[in-house]
Amino acid sequence: MNTHYIYRMQRFILVAAMLVALVSCQRRPLEYFYKPEAKIILKVDWTDFPEKPTGMTVFLFKDGETGQAFSTSEVDQTELNVTAGRYKLFVMNQSMTEFGGITFKDMYSYENAEAVISKVASKWYAIMKGVIASQEGDELPGVGSQPEDLGIAIAEEFTISEDEVKEFNYQYAKWRKGKGKQDGDGEAADDAPVDKDAPALRTISAVAHNVVSRLHVKIYFHNIPTLYSVRTSMEGLADSYMITQKTTSSRTVAQLMEKWDIHVTSADGVDGYVETTIHTFALPDGVTSVAQRDPRANIFTVQALHKDLKTITEEVYTVGDKFKISFPGKIRMQMDLEVGPINLPYSPGGDAGGFISYVEDWDDVIDVPIPI
Repeated sequence: MNTHYIYRMQRFILVAAMLVALVSCQRRPLEYFYKPEAKIILKVDWTDFPEKPTGMTVFLFKDGETGQAFSTSEVDQTELNVTAGRYKLFVMNQSMTEFGGITFKDMYSYENAEAVISKVASKWYAIMKGVIASQEGDELPGVGSQPEDLGIAIAEEFTISEDEVKEFNYQYAKWRKGKGKQDGDGEAADDAPVDKDAPALRTISAVAHNVVSRLHVKIYFHNIPTLYSVRTSMEGLADSYMITQKTTSSRTVAQLMEKWDIHVTSADGVDGYVETTIHTFALPDGVTSVAQRDPRANIFTVQALHKDLKTITEEVYTVGDKFKISFPGKIRMQMDLEVGPINLPYSPGGDAGGFISYVEDWDDVIDVPIPI
């Protein structure tokens, strides 16, 4: 073998070694920074909610697995780091512990996540229904609390592929390297926090809607100066809202109305009405129209305490088909109901004074048992 050939081979090997070293140096940052996940941006629109919340909770579900949740104060948009897979997610305002009128059930199961009205004991409701506890300490039948406004945003299902994760890491490593050089510090450190300006693989958007409704009730009275206080119960309201199914469940609950405003409508001051509005999940089974609905589906009981603090007038109405339903925005739906007039026997009054908008316990003011 001649000397010239050996010299050429040595030069070729040296050049090849230099190229390999050069390529390795150029690729090292991209491989060194690789993590098997990609950054996505979640944007939430709260325009259709009564007011922008101060926080939100994201429930993320991958490939049908048990969900994960995290809360954040970044309510307009937040970052998610996800591995390759198929995803579903929904968002709620605030965190689960910040609600008193709602109990959350199966929130880590996408299909079964449910918001249930919290129950409270009511001695008055128990007496009215004839189900008073037999002895001290026995549990009274529960009635529904008023649920706080609950904003739910459900994103479209999305998939992140392995190739997308690799491409994100490649672009992200280039960004980190470029940012490090731009800062004059050489390559960015591997443990450097992800910069808010770093590119994201994708943006996911969702719109929040209030799943809580309003029930507005007017009760008309004749001889309204006789009236001292009012309390009512509405049976047959929805007990819960199925979050990802976007509908109310078939279970029902009774809710009380105990705080009222009074209005006199006639010049002689004899006629008028009381009104109130409560928060509710509205009607069960996702009902949004009451046409041809069974009136007995909702029983509305009214008790009016007279100013003599002895007389109680009670009226019971079947109103399952009487609601006027509208969709004004900011809430799931509006239900309006008017009943009466209830003719109160004229009473010259007593020492009770004017109408009381709210009496926590009538037992404290009346001197006869409430009729069952």
